[in-house]
Amino acid sequence: MKREKLNTLSERDLIYQLIVSDKFCREIIPVLNPKMLEIVYVRTIAIWIKDYFEKFKEAPKKNMMKLYRTHVEELNDEALQDNILTFLEKLNRDYEKIKVSNEDFAIQNAIKYLKVRSLKNFSEDIDAYINSGEIERAENCVTKFRKVEIASGEGVSLLDDFDIITSSFTEEQDFLFAYPGDFGRLLGDIHREDFIAFLAPMKAGKTFSLIDFGIEALKNNLKVVMYSLEMSRTNMIKRVWTTLSGQTTKDIEIEIPYFVEDEGKWRIEKKVVNKKASSVLEVQKKQRSLKRLFRGGAFRIYAEPAYSLTVESLENKLDDLAYEGFYPDVIIIDYADIMAPSDTKSDYRNQIDGIWKRLRALAQKRKAVVVTASQTNRGAISREVEAEDTAEDIRKIAHVTSMVSISKTKYCKQNKLAIFSQLAIRDGEPEMRKVVATQNLALGRPILESHWKDDVIFDDKENKTERKRK
Repeated sequence: MKREKLNTLSERDLIYQLIVSDKFCREIIPVLNPKMLEIVYVRTIAIWIKDYFEKFKEAPKKNMMKLYRTHVEELNDEALQDNILTFLEKLNRDYEKIKVSNEDFAIQNAIKYLKVRSLKNFSEDIDAYINSGEIERAENCVTKFRKVEIASGEGVSLLDDFDIITSSFTEEQDFLFAYPGDFGRLLGDIHREDFIAFLAPMKAGKTFSLIDFGIEALKNNLKVVMYSLEMSRTNMIKRVWTTLSGQTTKDIEIEIPYFVEDEGKWRIEKKVVNKKASSVLEVQKKQRSLKRLFRGGAFRIYAEPAYSLTVESLENKLDDLAYEGFYPDVIIIDYADIMAPSDTKSDYRNQIDGIWKRLRALAQKRKAVVVTASQTNRGAISREVEAEDTAEDIRKIAHVTSMVSISKTKYCKQNKLAIFSQLAIRDGEPEMRKVVATQNLALGRPILESHWKDDVIFDDKENKTERKRK
């Protein structure tokens, strides 16, 4: 028997997730017939997993080698034994990075694959019976065909189903992470299917904020993909790497603001730091340490020409990533207003509205957080941003789960500060207070520390006069 290659990535990922994930097993095992699978030794492993789960109600995880030793004598084909052993040895080497965090979308992808395999097998059986003249068997095959579907579940009675309702208040399955500090309190917890947008004037730090969001997700061991429609791939790499690592490509002197407590308030001080350019060896060393630190997390960057990427073409690119086994938890688009419209016949305002609607649907479909930015009109360049400053179409606010503005007054620009405010939130009461963040964009850091604006002392003339009056 010739050694088979695992040439179907969807099949490989499916079997990996069945090994490592209880949730994956609960959803897939009831609809999995191992005969659906294309590769012989994968079918054999699937039979072992299915028997194990039905007996113990959990995925086999690191017990796969024990299962192999238990069943290996049942296998008369030495090449089949060898294929399974090779597969399991690779599993052991890669075990820590195999399990995906975006399990819901991985399950959707697996069901789609099983549907295709089921239909192909069905088609082959029908053709074989017809070609051999066994018409009745072909008809029986049709009547016995079962669609591959996950049970949708029963309805919920709001007056009777106490356990289900209380679990809805206590479960946090879709929670991903939260920012530290008062900015985190302003933005709120980040959940799957959120659609978050930053609103700011030009050159106010939209891209820096999007990158920072991705880095914060990476710190929580999540998978991030970012599509830039403004910057070249090289410039994006430099900017994201500097934000992530603190390393720079040249020697620079930078001024860093920081907060100092002053009678229950926060005063802003500054310090100067000399930053040396990093060598190639230092970059490699940093990569290795970050890989250990963010085990399971990943950050991928793609550069696309402005006005070239539709939401549909973005979905195709995400499908390609899924085929590789990469299921992003966070999808960043810099930025939505310069995506290409799907409907080229409508007017510009409705095209923009259509893009934002489709991005909201994308977050729900992919079980991921979608994050983007939008530019304000000119009136907000030198003052604090308000909801009505949304450029082109204020309907954008209706589609997001959260929109946060970034304001840069003249004083903020001089002192390396930014003011964040919450313009819209889908659930709960909006946080009406504003947050002041210290930042250093030379290091790609739009948020170093953050405190409520009411608690910050601004040492400009207006505030000094106000303090003297008090």
